[in-house]
Amino acid sequence: MSSHLYLFAPENDMALAANKGHYTPTAVVTTFANDVSLLPMWYAQGDEAVVLTQQQVDDKMQSTFDALGITARAVASSPDDVTMCSPWGWSDYMVNKLVRAGVDKAILPDAATIDTLRTLSGRATSRTIMQALADEALGYPMPPLPEVLTTDADVEQYVTSHPLTMLKSPWSSSGRGITIVQGKYDDKTARAAAGTIGKQGYIMGEIMQRKVLDFAMEFYSDGTTVRFAGYSLFNTSVRGVYQGNLLLRDAEIENMLSQHIERSWLHNTRSAMERILTQLIAPHYRGYVGVDMLIYDANSNHFLLHPCIELNLRMSMGMVSRIITDRYIAPGSSGTFGVDYFSHTPDLIEWSKSMTEDNPLSILNEKIVKGYLPLTPITNATRYVAYIVVQ
Repeated sequence: MSSHLYLFAPENDMALAANKGHYTPTAVVTTFANDVSLLPMWYAQGDEAVVLTQQQVDDKMQSTFDALGITARAVASSPDDVTMCSPWGWSDYMVNKLVRAGVDKAILPDAATIDTLRTLSGRATSRTIMQALADEALGYPMPPLPEVLTTDADVEQYVTSHPLTMLKSPWSSSGRGITIVQGKYDDKTARAAAGTIGKQGYIMGEIMQRKVLDFAMEFYSDGTTVRFAGYSLFNTSVRGVYQGNLLLRDAEIENMLSQHIERSWLHNTRSAMERILTQLIAPHYRGYVGVDMLIYDANSNHFLLHPCIELNLRMSMGMVSRIITDRYIAPGSSGTFGVDYFSHTPDLIEWSKSMTEDNPLSILNEKIVKGYLPLTPITNATRYVAYIVVQ
């Protein structure tokens, strides 16, 4: 008998930025992590799956799990028989968190592996991937490569050489650590860039494109080979803050993307990415990895593909959406996945009640046909909720 332990820990991205084993998350991030801690129930698989959480699975949620054939268990501390761990992402902080929860340190990544994973999680890896893609014959023109900037002079020269750029911290999360610069290097930009370089060693410079669609290619590394795991089609703000996913089949997403660009571009990129990530990632990592991409308007409805905006060396909301769609959405149905915040719990409770009344849930043959479904519990203290709406 063995258990596979899952843990939702969105604070891991900020722990990577802090680079401290004993990092303390902010109150906001802690609330988010606690409120949504049962999310892995939706992507854990099999009777051996165990989700580490302080939340309780109430009778209503358990009946939904039963109707969908979900057999994962929720526990407050690590069982003795854990042989594999799949946290949201890896860092020194995550290793220490799992050890404190009772996981045997012998089954966790060692310090050298964690250091390698942190380096690969940094945004400089996007340039490495872009350079490797540029060496392949993918059938479309590559956008300019992002630049790794290590001095004040580098940053000034970069942002003043282009009309619209983005400066990105090497490690950050969900749109944080991104500054949009319109060709002018003012004191505020200089101070922010210097602070990032001082703390994290470099800052990334990227030419900002006119975005048409955000999407990602998701992959899975088994420790030897990286294979394509599906598409993610999502929405973000101008600054890259995640706003939600569409619950669509891979074929449907590819059809939408190919209305703007050649389908062969997607297939060529996917194959090249599998080869590149197998060499770069597979020897060090087992788990899901996402590559954020976009379709952009290069010049008056001349659409091109940007094949690597960012590498997410961790689980992602996009991959959660992919798994939910493939496992639990009925053929012919589609929908949206979202994570929302409410400053007042009564407002969340009232909103969820209204959504339930307006979108009654229908499940047939362990598949969701239609309706609103909160994926995580809503209690008298909840501020964040993950949910889906299916039509």
